[in-house]
Amino acid sequence: MRTNADSNFYSDYFEALFTKAKQNSVLILDESGIVLKINNAFSHCFGYAESDIVGKSARILFTKDDEKNDMFEKELSRVLSEGQSSDNNYFVNKDQTITWVSGESLLVKTNEGGKLILKVVQDIHKQKESELKLRSLNDFNESILGSIEDAVIVLDHSMQMLKTNSSFSRLFSESESIVPSSGFSTFIKPFDKNGNFCDAIEDVIARQKNFSNRQFELYTTEGDKKTFDVTCQLMTTNGGNNVLIILHNITAYKQVEREREDIMGFVAHELRNPLSNVILCNEIIGESIKENRLDEVNEMLERSKNNVKRLNKMIAELYDATRVNSGYLQLEISEFNFKDVVNEAVDTVTGLQPAHHISVRGNTNIQIKGDRYRLIQVLTNYLSNGIKYSNGQPEVVLTIEHNGHTLTVSVKDDGLGISKDQLPYIFERFFRVEKTRNIEGIGLGLYLCRQIIHAHHGKIWVDSIEGKGSTFYFSIPIGI
Repeated sequence: MRTNADSNFYSDYFEALFTKAKQNSVLILDESGIVLKINNAFSHCFGYAESDIVGKSARILFTKDDEKNDMFEKELSRVLSEGQSSDNNYFVNKDQTITWVSGESLLVKTNEGGKLILKVVQDIHKQKESELKLRSLNDFNESILGSIEDAVIVLDHSMQMLKTNSSFSRLFSESESIVPSSGFSTFIKPFDKNGNFCDAIEDVIARQKNFSNRQFELYTTEGDKKTFDVTCQLMTTNGGNNVLIILHNITAYKQVEREREDIMGFVAHELRNPLSNVILCNEIIGESIKENRLDEVNEMLERSKNNVKRLNKMIAELYDATRVNSGYLQLEISEFNFKDVVNEAVDTVTGLQPAHHISVRGNTNIQIKGDRYRLIQVLTNYLSNGIKYSNGQPEVVLTIEHNGHTLTVSVKDDGLGISKDQLPYIFERFFRVEKTRNIEGIGLGLYLCRQIIHAHHGKIWVDSIEGKGSTFYFSIPIGI
């Protein structure tokens, strides 16, 4: 049984809490939620004087959104039925600003046997703002981490994986943004075949020395070998020393670098032959002049001239290919008769290869719009290739067809032909069919043809049977 002394103690305790508290705002409500009394701490925190709120429903302290959701009524009902209720929500200040609060409501009995609701509230707005800012910052950091194309890993000093981003997961994990429970060494082992990458990370932790821009080859979950430019840095955090690893995929750059080296070696090899011939011819000419062998001088001059032409042709193709690959191919459009293009291309090729015959079939007398010089270049290349790879067959057939909208041209030979596995690459830069490696050329002619025809909004293709010959086609709109 509670004694009078106990009652006095609790009464004095509550009185002190109500009147002297600075952090705890206190409201006393009746069972219907009407405010009966507020303490000074409440007035100081929320700006209400007793005359502003006493006699009114505590519902005015709730925001419009909370009112729509009947938050006050639900809290009141919970207190009356359960004797207690906790809340964490906004309170509306007298000046209509809002403050995030944490509170507890208790149902108490008066000495007269009535019931009151004691509501104690604390202002936690600053803590809430800090929490929201921290959450926003974490979300922002996660968003940045997720958008980075480089793979990112964070390890602790014992090589346990603390954090990875989605790029890392796509490369090395079946799941999206998952931190494996196993240690980094165990996890990366299947992808780090020679162990160099893992050894380098362990060395950073052991020696406490960062590294950057070191290249490692790693395999992905799909079994592809890729080259990464890796930076590994130690980070000091509140939780201790962590390791940040960033892997930048440079596989494409390495491939381009290798291709560039291959191309340079290939071009140097192809140019060396005619250049060596020119040098040799000049030496022979010098000796022949001294010995007055004029017939030999004329022969060497002609041979030297032909080799210079070969060099000039190769250099022109390289220049054109560079311009095309850089997007600088510009057409000079005019209207002309395609018959003139055919005649000029046929005359050029037969002048150089008089032992071969070019049969022209179809109606060439058609007006078209296009780049006359570039179309002569394509047709000349087709005819020259037809003769070059004819394997001794004397005839090449040029066929022209048109339907009023599209002009289609084909050049057929009965020569070496192309194997099925090499056909898809025939129009690629520097590609040479295996059987024709000993035949003059640097593999740019058909690549340039494709680019020129595509610039005319046309199509280019080939039909071929190995050992039986090839037919090269192109089609372009008559008026582009």
